[in-house]
Amino acid sequence: MAATLAAIAPDVALIQEAPRLLLWRWSCWLLARRSGLKRVAGGAPAAGNLLLVSSRVTVVEASAVRLAKRPRLHRRGAVLAVLEVGGRRLGVLGTHLDLEPAARLETAGRLRARAPGGVPLVVGADVNEEPGGPAWTALSAGLADVAADCGPTFPARAPSRRIDGLFVDPALAVLTVRRPDPGPVSDHLPLVADLG
Repeated sequence: MAATLAAIAPDVALIQEAPRLLLWRWSCWLLARRSGLKRVAGGAPAAGNLLLVSSRVTVVEASAVRLAKRPRLHRRGAVLAVLEVGGRRLGVLGTHLDLEPAARLETAGRLRARAPGGVPLVVGADVNEEPGGPAWTALSAGLADVAADCGPTFPARAPSRRIDGLFVDPALAVLTVRRPDPGPVSDHLPLVADLG
């Protein structure tokens, strides 16, 4: 994964299923270092969500959210931040939603309520639901689904479902959006947007 991130060279990377168990701090730090990025928030405190940034980004504020564990479901969480890139501030939210529909919808609503306000917002998520579903709609409310033309993202070896979303405030210019195929680094294909 580090080689893929280094090749993409993002200013902001929102990662789901990042290290969150034994030695998670060291593993997240090593991933960031090998990617040429800096760990801002996430890992175990965000239930496996991770926010990495380049040296061009100023972190105004950042936090990890770890939601209460539901019976028979994985613990969920998110990374939230206000960042400054090229003199412009934006809010970011990265998360990985539940497999169970009711829990997924509730989590989507709770996280959007906690998203940074007063700045344009970017949300990157493994929604575990396809476009038009209730959680997809709740998570993307008021934002543009900028990866709508990128095709399916899961499973990586033979993508057939679009369950990963990249949602961007309409106030931000979207220059390009792509779905690179980095090889077997994850069971999902990444989404990359260049914002102006």
